[in-house]
Amino acid sequence: MEKVDQHKQTVVEFVFSELIIFLSQITVFFMVAVFTSNFLHNKEKLLSFSAQKINDGTLTELGLTFLAILVVIGLFSALGWIFDNKYVEQYVREILCEMPKTIYVFGSAATGAMLAISLFSHIHPTSATNAKSFAMLSVFFAFIVFLYGCGFSYAFKRKTHILPRNQQSNVVE
Repeated sequence: MEKVDQHKQTVVEFVFSELIIFLSQITVFFMVAVFTSNFLHNKEKLLSFSAQKINDGTLTELGLTFLAILVVIGLFSALGWIFDNKYVEQYVREILCEMPKTIYVFGSAATGAMLAISLFSHIHPTSATNAKSFAMLSVFFAFIVFLYGCGFSYAFKRKTHILPRNQQSNVVE
């Protein structure tokens, strides 16, 4: 297996890249909610879609996904140790890098659905709904999810994807 030279980013470039990825995923799930609900005209379909993305089991599923990733890492490490495989560390690193992606997928699915609901509430107002407050809650939720996902991603990629601090000031923009 040939080692490919990785382009390293500054911390700002890295965070910006992670933000673009997360925002694009939110946009995808938001658009799916819009399309599924007949362009925000069918409340039942929107609620059905949202119930799939935001439910009591979502947090449990996220936790179980992390547990499964750790089990797979353990299996890879054990097999690599048993068979003295020099590529195991690289595979384990790649598997670990799936954790932030998982956070982004779960978080962007919920955020996209929440933003679609808030837009629906804005377009079809009732006395029981406050679209602006729900939209702000959605943005706050997305911010928290992004902090967790980006934090994990930084932790796992800081040695391979990010320039050391002493080299970041030398980068010409």
